[in-house]
Amino acid sequence: MEKLLLVLIPAVCAGLVQGVTGFGAGIVMMIFLPMIFPVVASAGISQSICLVLTLMMFLRYRKYANLKLIAWPAVIFLVISSICMQYSQYVNQNLMKLILGIFLLLLSFWFLFLARDDFHPKGIVSFLCVAISGMCDGLFGVGGPLMVVLFLSRTESKEEYLGTIQSFFLLTVLYAVGFRFMNGLLPFDAISYILIGIVGVLSGLVVANKIVERINGELLKKLTYVLIGISGIINVITVLL
Repeated sequence: MEKLLLVLIPAVCAGLVQGVTGFGAGIVMMIFLPMIFPVVASAGISQSICLVLTLMMFLRYRKYANLKLIAWPAVIFLVISSICMQYSQYVNQNLMKLILGIFLLLLSFWFLFLARDDFHPKGIVSFLCVAISGMCDGLFGVGGPLMVVLFLSRTESKEEYLGTIQSFFLLTVLYAVGFRFMNGLLPFDAISYILIGIVGVLSGLVVANKIVERINGELLKKLTYVLIGISGIINVITVLL
């Protein structure tokens, strides 16, 4: 029962953050889940919970999707993600938690100090964005931030961006959940946690939809970035001490 609550409460927070800021549910889930599950299992549970959000966003914006833009990134992303998912199960979980902590710290620093709306990756930089995203997705179930940067620079409108990136995420998350389950990285007995997590994120979305106009979205984003950084520090400290 305690574990179910420790999944439900972060899931509600994840749905609230996603509903207000438009992103971040998977990142929020991965702040908390590794505190009660191994990192590999946490990634699978998080992706399974967030799949419902991706599906809802895809259904809403699918008619605006530019599917030509997702072909080559999807191939590279899935290949690298598959390799990382396959080998993540053989890596020491304390080491995985340390790597996750460093990753969260870098992610927090990127969002707080480096992220720019006018960044347009091209050539080898585009490839690195996709490759790093695939690696992070395979290891931690968090492959979105750099793909957001990539697709924002290649679409002409908010609707085209949302339709395109949600099509990409639906494809990659469906594949990842199936791959993890077939390879024993997502145990069948995690279904109860996934279901309660889905209830949580949907509840958070409902709350967000009702109060979104009363919340300072930019302030919530910054608080979320700080929370990501704090979580990274906690992960690193708990491994090293």
